[in-house]
Amino acid sequence: MSLSRFDRIVVSVLTTLAALITAVILYGDHLVLEVVDTLPAPNSSSVSTRATIQLTVSEPIVDVPETAVTLDPPIPGTISIQDNIITFRPDEPLATNSSYRVTVAAEIVSEQGHQLEDPLTWEFQTGQPRIVYISWDDEAADQLYIADFSGGTVTTSQLTQTDADVLDFAVSPDGRQIAYAILRDGGAADLWLINSDGSQNRELLACPEAACSQAQWLPDGRRLVYERRTIPTPGAPPGNPRLWWLDVTSGETVPLFQDSQMLGLYPRVSDDGQWLSFVSPIDQGIQLFNLDDGSGMLIPNQMGSPAVWRPQSDSLLITNINTSNTNWSVELTSVDLESEATTVLSQPMPEAEGVDDSSPAWSPDGEWIAFGRKLPRTPMGRQIWVMRADGSEALALTNDPKIHYGELAWSPDGRFLLFQQYNLEELYAKPTVWLIEIATGKRTQIASPGTLPAWLP
Repeated sequence: MSLSRFDRIVVSVLTTLAALITAVILYGDHLVLEVVDTLPAPNSSSVSTRATIQLTVSEPIVDVPETAVTLDPPIPGTISIQDNIITFRPDEPLATNSSYRVTVAAEIVSEQGHQLEDPLTWEFQTGQPRIVYISWDDEAADQLYIADFSGGTVTTSQLTQTDADVLDFAVSPDGRQIAYAILRDGGAADLWLINSDGSQNRELLACPEAACSQAQWLPDGRRLVYERRTIPTPGAPPGNPRLWWLDVTSGETVPLFQDSQMLGLYPRVSDDGQWLSFVSPIDQGIQLFNLDDGSGMLIPNQMGSPAVWRPQSDSLLITNINTSNTNWSVELTSVDLESEATTVLSQPMPEAEGVDDSSPAWSPDGEWIAFGRKLPRTPMGRQIWVMRADGSEALALTNDPKIHYGELAWSPDGRFLLFQQYNLEELYAKPTVWLIEIATGKRTQIASPGTLPAWLP
């Protein structure tokens, strides 16, 4: 029996509807963006005060409103996208021991034009910043240790258990990982990576014929820049330092510069990840390299000390020697990249000829500078001072010439200064790690022995 024209139209419509219903049943879940992962995890606790907020979705993202990710209590920050990952990086540290609610708007758009079905919210709790430092174990090997400081009580625990000495380390921007260098026989040094809770300790980069050290994180937490010194034969002194990139996930490593004659040491990265500074032995100064457009700038400098970037700013501090008069001074100088203006911040000490300032450290808000100071041309220990960002209101926090203080680091909330000290008058003195509360001057010993302290935010 043949179908009439009307019957054929009805059958066609019904077939189309059936196909659409089947498509909705089979693929309806894929017409909106699916959430794959969130960081910090929902309802997580003891989250770093330097944590970044990440949302991983099922499809690559092409458009994100500036207000797509918000925190409550409010914290300003910047949003970036990479493939299917949205990252919100707060402009300032989160408060310690505090609850935060994250809200992600539904109006983020994927390459396929899909969006979240509904706004996404979750909560997490920050913890108390901890301290990481180097000390030696029962076998006299240098290891990484963690110190918890809360309520005036200090507890310490060993983080690494390597069969070789830990040379140096760098805490990731979000505080979740620590990259560290291990010294090997013959002078070689490898790079390793460990989670701050002690899990997933792994070799990041083997350097059998080189000393790889002084790693520095980029703000995105995906790459490191480090010093690499070739060792021609085992036991020979390391060669000249060159800077290399290292991808933390893939392990791929390449030279930072195509020119193999470009030397560099003490790399430092600005907070926004746009600028890299390093000491250039050949140029006798500090080189600034723009990672976005490849432009550069040389700041003449005779000290060979690393630059220190001001938080959330295109300005930095350098330590320079002033030989303009017979009584030389070592001064802290501020450099503004936009204007290229330099300003000497160190002011003469009362009844002293010149100053000897070094080792500056910015407060988290960029309003204060902690630094080491001593009377020039004297054997006294360097003392801890603080001053405003413009060099005013300089104030000594310590006054004990037989003690040398160094390795200054501000706590994320700006309340404390972490430092290393040792007694110049004590034979074979061991370095110790201490904490000082800025407002009260109260000091707390963290570790003995201990060296190179840093905050684990």
